[in-house]
Amino acid sequence: MTRSARFRKTAQSPNIASLTLDQLEAAGTLVYEAFLDIATRHNFEPPFESPEFARFLVRFLNSSEGFTSFVASEGGQPVAVNFLDERNEIAGVGPVAVSVAHQGRRLGRVVMEALLERAERFGYESVRLLQAAYNLVSFSLYSALGFEVKDGMALVRGRPRPGEHPAGVIRECEPSDLDALDGLSMEVLGFRRRGDIESVMAWTRPLLVERDGRPTGFVCRFATPDSTFLGPAVARDEETLRDLIAGAAMSTPGELRFLLPVSCPWLLRWALQGGFSLVELDTLMVRGAYEAPAGAYMPSAWY
Repeated sequence: MTRSARFRKTAQSPNIASLTLDQLEAAGTLVYEAFLDIATRHNFEPPFESPEFARFLVRFLNSSEGFTSFVASEGGQPVAVNFLDERNEIAGVGPVAVSVAHQGRRLGRVVMEALLERAERFGYESVRLLQAAYNLVSFSLYSALGFEVKDGMALVRGRPRPGEHPAGVIRECEPSDLDALDGLSMEVLGFRRRGDIESVMAWTRPLLVERDGRPTGFVCRFATPDSTFLGPAVARDEETLRDLIAGAAMSTPGELRFLLPVSCPWLLRWALQGGFSLVELDTLMVRGAYEAPAGAYMPSAWY
């Protein structure tokens, strides 16, 4: 690359910084509108229920320990945003959004490259994200940046059929269970999820299923005004994860939403034949190290 070409590239690239407090509302609106635009153009429902919920999410991520924000601005206004989940030994990405009025200017790449530079600097060997399969633009970008598809995800919503009850003992997790959940995560996933669990536990305690006095699976729950999102979840087998979904339904009156890996075919058939409907298909994409799970699982909103 010539010196003049390097100068043109630098001059055309906006500076990347962290979100400031006075940018949060605009950034939340940007996230809502960007995801609404791409979903509507492909005849899918948007992932965020309302602009208010998207703004809440941006405020929550910006104020939560373990998340780093990246924003490209023009005239002080956000035009692209991204977040890095640093709560665990695996780094998570998202939400990534570019203002509808500023798309096509490689701003998504700019905030992704800034995020990946930080992840490399802090020694993360694996960076992961969930990508809506209908969004061909984001898939192309992530592939070009070194991400590879490792699993497919079916986003489903609904409730189990009446009469579905867990076979094992279901109870809410206590702080004293965290070490056991770490061990279960390591056994099934090859990494710990304590950062996710502790974050969600501040809102709603995860559910734990036990057999013969031993924990065999857990699921985190996060309630929104219209539904309850399940995940992350880890279980030794698909039947145990089915028990956790049934247990969550018994303690939650409204609609459940969760991501089921296509690598859990028995559980996916159970859900689709028993009261849940398919919302969309997503892909789990990974840059760096990856170990296939040795059991059943459901991802969080990041991986």
